Amino acid sequence: MVALAATLLGLAGTFNIIDGIVVSDLRTWSWIILILGVLQLLAAFSLFGGSELARWFGIITASVSAIGQLLAAAGHPLWSLTIFSVDIVIIYALAVYAGHKLRT
Repeated sequence: MVALAATLLGLAGTFNIIDGIVVSDLRTWSWIILILGVLQLLAAFSLFGGSELARWFGIITASVSAIGQLLAAAGHPLWSLTIFSVDIVIIYALAVYAGHKLRT
């Protein structure tokens, strides 16, 4: 489940990078989404290393992304709600399963 969360975190980060560059036309909100996507990719790669700090960093970046996607839902609702759903699965997987996996 941790590998799934890390993979989904990398996927969400990639989608946020694409959203920041292509969809939102590099304005202020686009730069925020782009930087958040890069941070999510960093968290995904560090999760494969088994770091407890990466677990919390992944939860925080997915939470900020989920809030951001809800704020952007008026502009492109299907995209935002899809990424929001992925972020919720990431938060759940990292909160419930990653602590046990990283401790053993």
